[in-house]
Amino acid sequence: RLFMLDYIVWESFKTVSKRLFSQFLRRSVWAYFFGSLAVLLNALMVHGLYFGWAPWAWGYALAIGLLVAPAVALLDLWWARRQLSKAQKVFLGQAKDLQEARQAYRNLVHWPLLSVARVMGPHLLSTMGGFLLAIDVAHRFGGFPTGPLDMLYLLPWYPINAALHAIIEYLVGASQSPRLLAYLRERFGDEVVVYPRLRIPFVLKVLGVLLALGLLPLLQVGSLVYFRLESTNLPGLVAWGLFSGLLLMVAGGILLSREVARPLQAVLEGMQAIQHGKGSVRVSAVAWDELADLALGFNNLAQALEAERQRNLELYRDTVQTLAAAIDARDPYTRGHSQRVGAYAQRIALKLGWDAQRAYQLYITGLLHDIGKIGVPEAILKKTDRLSAQERQMIESHPLIGYEIVRQSRALKAHLAGIRHHHERLDGCGYPDGLRGEAIPPEARILAVADIWDALTSHRPYRPALKPSEVYPRLLHEALDPEAVQALGALWREGALDALLEEAQQQGGVQSYLAEQKGDKEPSHPSFSMSKTE
Repeated sequence: RLFMLDYIVWESFKTVSKRLFSQFLRRSVWAYFFGSLAVLLNALMVHGLYFGWAPWAWGYALAIGLLVAPAVALLDLWWARRQLSKAQKVFLGQAKDLQEARQAYRNLVHWPLLSVARVMGPHLLSTMGGFLLAIDVAHRFGGFPTGPLDMLYLLPWYPINAALHAIIEYLVGASQSPRLLAYLRERFGDEVVVYPRLRIPFVLKVLGVLLALGLLPLLQVGSLVYFRLESTNLPGLVAWGLFSGLLLMVAGGILLSREVARPLQAVLEGMQAIQHGKGSVRVSAVAWDELADLALGFNNLAQALEAERQRNLELYRDTVQTLAAAIDARDPYTRGHSQRVGAYAQRIALKLGWDAQRAYQLYITGLLHDIGKIGVPEAILKKTDRLSAQERQMIESHPLIGYEIVRQSRALKAHLAGIRHHHERLDGCGYPDGLRGEAIPPEARILAVADIWDALTSHRPYRPALKPSEVYPRLLHEALDPEAVQALGALWREGALDALLEEAQQQGGVQSYLAEQKGDKEPSHPSFSMSKTE
């Protein structure tokens, strides 16, 4: 069962990771497409104005560009696939150990910079080579008015145009990778995180992006004028430079503002998550400036708070367990009873679909459910004869005593309902308040089932333990929550309660339940009726 559970969980993670990676690739491809289209149109405008093309030459040049673009795009996609190979291996389920996950995390952290390197390297060289080759063929055999030697005048301009594309790729890449980084952290924990060593001051990044996107078009116009002073289209080149510079500055400002807002928003959401009591809150936003230090500081703080919360939780649990053990120790026959009731109740709650945190709270309630027996004389607790009316009244007061003890602590408020009402019955014949049906809190209804189950499957001084096969049918006919009883029965049949049943037998100093089940001999004790005070 554990193997099957691990397999199902791993397959679920693979499905999610493949979907995330597919979305990442799809958005990156679209970003590359629009960036390439923008650069192509800019190149077309600059070349046409620079050389003074006739209208038909503009269409001819556009056709040449569209012919070369697919080959360049295929080379770019192949190169990008190589750059993302380590991340792809993890997200497609081909690797799942921590070391490979760290390599994938490092790969994605540097993805924006890798995109810049790809555009300014293979992309630029392949575009220049393919475009000049196509122009040469078109000029020689197709009547295109401009030859490759004329294009060499524009050689200093090509890196400037590629830089525009590189900046767009950087901004888009930084916006796409955080979701994958967050998934890797969730899947593999904090150990997977690899922080980039590069730090770019925030002011330089802002000025660099805005000035680059705004001034590069003017710079390329200036370089064109320098190399072709006799151009008759100087006003058109300047106008296009101003227009494209303004357009790119606006677009760059929007993208840059999103990049800045992303880690800030992530930190804000993380603070809100911590405020609402969520654990393992981390920020996975990518940044290479002071915002990266902010995210790192938040993660360190969140990790310290989580560790402190875990220590407090363990102290809280250990304190309650110690108190429960002290209560149970007053009677050797009930030693471990509160611990087992809490464990039974937690398993039943999970079986009924409760979330893990709420089920754990019920486990703590189970530890405390009999705390009121502190106020019951030890002689009555250990008495093996029939109880008098006064003694029974004393026994039945322990939920109220426990309620009064626990309500003094605000930290234990969530456990009050279970402590007070775990002896109530659906038919109203329980105590101390005689509640009926849905009026009984769900925590108390589950605890009632767990309490009786453990009492009857454990040894008592007035009778030996009953077999689960004897106890379960009785529970079905008692005024107990039927869903809780059925959940308990399912757990028993699955073998999920064997360890607790065996522990109950060992606490009584007799054979374990599992060994007893192997025997064919019928129990020699008579059938006992169910007691509401067990």
